[in-house]
Amino acid sequence: MSTLGYNIVVLALLAALVVGAGIWLTFMEQPRELDELEEAEKMARLREAEVEALLAEEGTSSRIAREAISKWRARYKVIPNQLNSADVMNYVNQRTRSGFKNFDVVVEGTTTTPDFSTYTLRITGRGYYNSLYRFVWEVENSRDFYRVRDLSLENIDLMTEDEETGNDRMEVMVSFSMKVDAYYGGQNGLSAPIGEDDLGAEDDLLPTSAANLDLPPVPADVLPDERPATNPFFPLILEQIPPNTYNLVDVEKAELIGIAEGKAIFRHGGESVKLGVGDEVYLGAITLVNPADGRVTARLNKGGIIDQVELQLATGDSFRQAVGDSRLTPASDN
Repeated sequence: MSTLGYNIVVLALLAALVVGAGIWLTFMEQPRELDELEEAEKMARLREAEVEALLAEEGTSSRIAREAISKWRARYKVIPNQLNSADVMNYVNQRTRSGFKNFDVVVEGTTTTPDFSTYTLRITGRGYYNSLYRFVWEVENSRDFYRVRDLSLENIDLMTEDEETGNDRMEVMVSFSMKVDAYYGGQNGLSAPIGEDDLGAEDDLLPTSAANLDLPPVPADVLPDERPATNPFFPLILEQIPPNTYNLVDVEKAELIGIAEGKAIFRHGGESVKLGVGDEVYLGAITLVNPADGRVTARLNKGGIIDQVELQLATGDSFRQAVGDSRLTPASDN
């Protein structure tokens, strides 16, 4: 073979090798490297997203931790290390001295857990709704750690004897039953500290009311209303009309016998009683006394039903002539 032919063969082989290498790089090696790069980019994006998620979780966790620490530092309930039934009964008695017909307390016993212990009281009774509301408010919001649960209420119209008159008196009250838990013996740090510089002072707490401790006041705006806005147990219309406890004039039964000096005169219980505008009568008050036409009106609240009663003085021509328009007929000599 001549030199020219040999060179052509060598060039052809080289060209074939170059073309083959190019084809292998283009269709084999580069797609694999491209897949690896795409996979690496995907992993990088996943790691970036994971980092962003961790940063977001870290921010949320920090916020929750700050709120939890703030609430923990703002705790105000005091939990004594020791408590006995006399302490608990004294706590209840101090808050039920008035406003209750009866307030019966039974100590059901104690419960001990790894975190705290409780005295449980079972309470039943009858009283005014506002007084009961005040008791529950003080138990739930005072520094001492007491809790009301299983509260049940029912309206009652109680007929009692008035101490001043001895007559019957109707009182709108509620009968109630509930349980009260008194907490003590909590883990170290569970109780609110006594002072800012004495975080461990809860170990020295005595079984006494937290009101005697030197504690900062709780802001009023974080507590519920101290007084109820309304009494949901006071009916709009009473089932029975309240009795005449103070023996007031019953204008529907008493006799109107005269009008003098702008006041109506009633015969009541064998006596004469003078009443003017605004004076109280049974179930209401006098609203008008008109001597010109002998008319008296009273506005009455009959257990939620408002009624206006009008009375007319039974006078003859002689009285009407004295006040105005009637003429007396001269007596005949015969």
